[in-house]
Amino acid sequence: MTHRFLVVPVVVGVTVLTVGCATKKFVREELQKTETRMEAKVGQLEGDLGQEKIRITSAATQATEAHSMATDATRRADQAAGVASQAGTKAEEATTKAGQALAKADEATGLAGQALAKADQTDSRLSRLWNSRNKRIPGDTVLVTFAFDKWQLDDRGQTSLLDVVKQLQDNPNLAVELEGYTDNIGQGPYNIQLSQRRAEAVRRFLVEKGIELHRIHSIGLGDIRPVANNSTRQGRDQNRRVAVKLLAPAE
Repeated sequence: MTHRFLVVPVVVGVTVLTVGCATKKFVREELQKTETRMEAKVGQLEGDLGQEKIRITSAATQATEAHSMATDATRRADQAAGVASQAGTKAEEATTKAGQALAKADEATGLAGQALAKADQTDSRLSRLWNSRNKRIPGDTVLVTFAFDKWQLDDRGQTSLLDVVKQLQDNPNLAVELEGYTDNIGQGPYNIQLSQRRAEAVRRFLVEKGIELHRIHSIGLGDIRPVANNSTRQGRDQNRRVAVKLLAPAE
């Protein structure tokens, strides 16, 4: 009986020991499986985290670029606004200047109209004077003589013309006709030009004294209508002349 009891505990102990070893191995295997799964999940999470970091970095880069573009767009908008403001100011200045120019143009047009009206009046007056040039009554005639081949007025000629100037100034209705002549020495065409220069010298003197140009009519006639004999020196001296004829309007 004593031997039997001793065998049973040994068998039970061996069984427990065997079962215990199998449980530890199972636990280790399960732990390894769990660790493997955990490592796999951690790796997957790390991969996902890396991709997420890449996406975040890309988004941050895009956001930075967008902010830079927005800043640049704002700067350009400010510049455009400044240019537009300057353009508006210049446009206002141009409008003001255009208005001033238009006002000046209107003023010039008014002045031109007045000048045209005066010109029409002057033209009408000259036309009346021209049409009535042959309707005047001859008055006094003053003879102004010249040296040989000369057309400049000397002191004696100017003195003779002062009386004519006074009569013309005192009588605005008077006109004057100037006829230039030469002696018969020289060619006909040259004498015509010389007689015209003499008449022009007298006309210029009268105008310088304030006589209106439209009241003076002048012509050069050369050596025609001599008042003395050209065969003598005294006769030629008398023929080198300008006949200044005062003309009164016909009644």
